[in-house]
Amino acid sequence: MTVNSKKTKEMVLGPLSKESTTPLLMTGNVIQQVTQYKLLGITINAALKWDDHVKAITSKAAKRLWFLKKLKRAGVVKEKLAYFFQAVVRPILEYACLAWHTSLTKEQSSSLENVQRRALQIIDGNTPYEEACRLFDLPTLAE
Repeated sequence: MTVNSKKTKEMVLGPLSKESTTPLLMTGNVIQQVTQYKLLGITINAALKWDDHVKAITSKAAKRLWFLKKLKRAGVVKEKLAYFFQAVVRPILEYACLAWHTSLTKEQSSSLENVQRRALQIIDGNTPYEEACRLFDLPTLAE
């Protein structure tokens, strides 16, 4: 396999990332050192925390919630809105969760849960969250 040194990034993990290191060279090119990197849809940072990843996916999901609001205003029925959420928004929140969900903080987990809470508020505004989850057969994201 040939490694493209222009596309290659270096990330120093853990406490060593705070110390200055000598630049890494490959085929005469300096490899760029980064503190975070998106790999296969998962944002990894040098501190091995999921703050950047959670922020990225909640932002992306929030953009899709805007479209959910537009569908609601257009008169789409609640069941179709719930289907849209399950098909378009929720996969963003669940993508590769086996790799990262178990190490989330309570705040990060709550931030993700709030996206689903907002979606159910858009779909059926008068129903409490837990009841709306049962009504539309949606497990919480923590589950």
